[in-house]
Amino acid sequence: MNHRTHSRRHFLTTTAGLAASAFTGPNLLLRGQDASAKRLNLVQIGANGKGLADTGMVTLNHNIVAMVDVDTKRLEEAAKKREKHHLDSSQPAPPAPKLYQDFRKMFDEMSNQIDGVIVSTPDHTHYIAAMHAIKHGKHVCVQKPLCNYISEVRDLHRAAKDAKIVTQMGNQGRTMDGQRMAKEWIEQGAIGTLKEIRLWTNRPIWPQGPIKKKLVECPANLDWDLWLSCEPSEPYFEFDLDPEMAKKKQRSPGPAPFNWRGWWQFGSGALGDMGCHIMDSSFSILGQLIPEKIEAESGPITDLNAPMWSKLIYHMPAGKHPALTVSWHDGEKDGVPNKPERHPDIPEETFKKATSGMMFIGTDGVIFEGDAYCKSPIIYPLDKYKAVREDMKSGKIKQTETRSVMPDNPQGEWAHHIVHGGLPSSNFDYSAPLTEFVLLGNLAIRAQQTVQWDKSAMKVTNVEAPNKYITRPSYRDGWKA
Repeated sequence: MNHRTHSRRHFLTTTAGLAASAFTGPNLLLRGQDASAKRLNLVQIGANGKGLADTGMVTLNHNIVAMVDVDTKRLEEAAKKREKHHLDSSQPAPPAPKLYQDFRKMFDEMSNQIDGVIVSTPDHTHYIAAMHAIKHGKHVCVQKPLCNYISEVRDLHRAAKDAKIVTQMGNQGRTMDGQRMAKEWIEQGAIGTLKEIRLWTNRPIWPQGPIKKKLVECPANLDWDLWLSCEPSEPYFEFDLDPEMAKKKQRSPGPAPFNWRGWWQFGSGALGDMGCHIMDSSFSILGQLIPEKIEAESGPITDLNAPMWSKLIYHMPAGKHPALTVSWHDGEKDGVPNKPERHPDIPEETFKKATSGMMFIGTDGVIFEGDAYCKSPIIYPLDKYKAVREDMKSGKIKQTETRSVMPDNPQGEWAHHIVHGGLPSSNFDYSAPLTEFVLLGNLAIRAQQTVQWDKSAMKVTNVEAPNKYITRPSYRDGWKA
């Protein structure tokens, strides 16, 4: 038995494969569920792909009354999959959801019939879709990152608080027990004094860097104008890639439905894809602090596209722990994974296999997780880990962090708290500043230099140029709620 397997068996209560089981298995009650609880009427905006998985997290316990997608082919596929795999034999099959391409029309026609909205669209539509839901008084769960502009994050947070709705961001690691254990270990001295954090990911796994547009005819099933939503109208395009970039795996020739992440206007690069996962534990452990400054270097970028690799150093003020740095590495540099230096206590082969991960380095040990979610952390040296396991059994290391009622299920947790009260793990009070923490890295990347951040003023203070990236340049008429 390897040490990773041992740690999972001893310490975690997880719901592996929950999205799949929601469509293929029995309606098993999770931690804190009530079989007689109210069934909510929910809407899924962004129906297929990630949206279908997000819907799967709640579909057996609640009603999906509408599905929205700008691509009619993907919308119909999602509806058929949901119909085929709804296997809740203990209850009558619910009515088929109404299908829409434009969420604005859905709100106009169905606002009085729905309780909550799940938003699983490209980043640039998160803000406007969620804001429409909030303005209609609906509870909202939004995929990560909450938005791809810091000003939108703050606007959405304010509006949700004013509306007194239940909110959630879809960063599933926040619902898991693993990151809570890591925090307990650190706060109770298991690795001595925390002195440094190193984070990394293999993203981007899509074309990024300098990319040219090639104008082509839009597929008949895609309403490109609706896909652009708040962004300025422009012709449909595909990528005109150089031979090296063409080697990157592509799921689509253009930005829809997958390769939009590398475009600043639609996504937020590798940070936007994985930062709210990989930085989540660090943000929690450090007491939800915002960095004072961020150093950055990266591969070539343009006004349109994020780089193929980047390295960031977040300088964190003292709080629960002494002032320290959090480093971030992503992508590939000269064909080699762009990863931080391995801590000598971590076995070389173990580190090599970790395409994404984190190291919490203390004076007496290091917590390592070769995964994006801090699901199964382990301590090196292993004799230290063994001692910590014994301390947990004896009660010397205490459980101080409240566990989620639905581990690995942010959408289910959100729905549970709508019905039963209380706050989801990644409600906007938590996830809005986490998203800001992440997006500050993109400000530094786009500035191509160190930036100093004034949180109160929402402004970079040492250089003016990156301040233009804090707010979306414009919104098309008819889109901003």
